[in-house]
Amino acid sequence: MEYKEIISSALQALRRNILRTSLTMLGIIIGITSVILIVSIGKGAVAFITNELSSFGTDYFQINPGNSTFSSLAGTNTLTLDDVEAIREDSSLTNIKRVAPMALSNSIVTANDIKKSVSITGITSEMQEILRPDILYGEFFNEDHDRSAERVALLGVDVAEDFFGEETDPTGETIRIKDSTFRVIGVTESSSALAGSVLNNAVYVPINVAFNEIIGEERIQEIDVSVHDTEQINQTIEDVELLLRDRHDLDEGDESDFQIQSAQDILTTVQTITGLLTTMIAAISGISLLVGGVGVMNIMLVSVTERTKEIGLLKAVGAKEKDILTQFLVEAVVMSLSGGIVGIILGVGGAFLVSLVANIPFVIDIVAIIIAVGVSTLVGIVFGLYPARRAARLSPIEALRYE
Repeated sequence: MEYKEIISSALQALRRNILRTSLTMLGIIIGITSVILIVSIGKGAVAFITNELSSFGTDYFQINPGNSTFSSLAGTNTLTLDDVEAIREDSSLTNIKRVAPMALSNSIVTANDIKKSVSITGITSEMQEILRPDILYGEFFNEDHDRSAERVALLGVDVAEDFFGEETDPTGETIRIKDSTFRVIGVTESSSALAGSVLNNAVYVPINVAFNEIIGEERIQEIDVSVHDTEQINQTIEDVELLLRDRHDLDEGDESDFQIQSAQDILTTVQTITGLLTTMIAAISGISLLVGGVGVMNIMLVSVTERTKEIGLLKAVGAKEKDILTQFLVEAVVMSLSGGIVGIILGVGGAFLVSLVANIPFVIDIVAIIIAVGVSTLVGIVFGLYPARRAARLSPIEALRYE
């Protein structure tokens, strides 16, 4: 038999049982769709997070109290304004551009006859360069606000809307935090969608006012340090670490009572975690390819049984074992490859829809598509080989006698 006839015969056999063929392909389709969809969403999420973190820049690092993230959240008090001043005034730290401390608290805020619990953030004017917010109304803190004990406040855009309504300029209005009255000098909006839910729902006050009238003690949750040269940021981090360890009387071998992490470190960590999760979930989804392969083999075995007489007739008119083997193998590969193509279309389409709904970048991994096509073809060959060989080895006389 010519290969053209073999392929034509295989396709006719698949069309005769179109429903069964479609159901057999379903496992392959689901597996390929899942893998492409998950890989695409994972890469899109990484791209989104990378863009959002990059909006703050990679030219700064954070110092937090305690030796773990939980220590910082629990309010561990190991950093002070003296530490901030020591970093600012150390003449050997020539790469440092800005040093911005941050203090956090929650308090009841009252304004415009509305009362609610709001996150209060004590900052200095240097924080504008690091947070890089958009100033919607009014102005950001300046050095005079840092030095004075004036009760002024910046509102995140969501807080401003909660108290004063949408598209309303509350500059010059007053709010009460605990028992103190603050004058609103501006409204800010985060330039990052990722951090916006936090930064836009906060009230910002000068850090000294936060210590004296809201928090009640000098407790710093974060020190952000920006640098001139990002190429030298690791060396700057080492120098700052040595300075703080010396100030905190830590001996060699003692664990630091603070932690330092650069923006690039945070970005790398997020990318690594997201990448690992994507790979793991994609691998789990790939199990459905195995299930689909077993389905291909089962249907092909059924097909061999149903077409036993046909096989005997083909052999009687001169078909060789390799012709029969090729025909059944072609059927298995066509089913798997067709399922793979449909899965790719659904996976790419699904990834595009998710990117629109979730507002993340639409990213398609060409390597994943190539692997999907290769895997679907391989599934057809591997799981179709046994039924094809079984069909090819049938005796023509026994096949013709089969009832």
